[in-house]
Amino acid sequence: MRDPGATLAYTLRPATGADFAFLYDLHVACLREYVAQTWGWDEAVQRELFATNFAPARSQVVGVADEPIGALAVERHADAWFVANLAIAPAWQGRGLGAALLRDILATAAREGLPTRLRVLRVNPARRLYERLGFVIVGETPTHYLMERASRSATASIAIAGVIVGAGHAPGGADR
Repeated sequence: MRDPGATLAYTLRPATGADFAFLYDLHVACLREYVAQTWGWDEAVQRELFATNFAPARSQVVGVADEPIGALAVERHADAWFVANLAIAPAWQGRGLGAALLRDILATAAREGLPTRLRVLRVNPARRLYERLGFVIVGETPTHYLMERASRSATASIAIAGVIVGAGHAPGGADR
């Protein structure tokens, strides 16, 4: 029986062009329902948008036991950390991985005295996770909530290894 307080250990590795199919399939698995509710889902349009915005250098693949199970893209801006994309395969959701990744990002931001920001589709229930971790809505668009967690002192900080820092958005980030 799994300890509900235990979090699976994860690894991060830089994404490559060879990850396109996995990352697109992950995008579909994680966001199709919410994109469809918001704009409608058109497979050809989604694939084209994803391909146009695919920039593996800005993303990392999240793994558990050498199995790719998610994606992460974090950007370091002058005034904040921005979570451009966080996606965990549905079969792996609810096991604390997304929360663990976010806590590590929040710890890094806290050490630097910076807030952490993200945006989430209004219909995406991931918002509840973000709120549990202290994010609050600081703005909104017709489709997204803009959320922020102010910097806090890190009591038990764990450095996030190999964070990819970039100036753009990760694949799927626009549809989160």
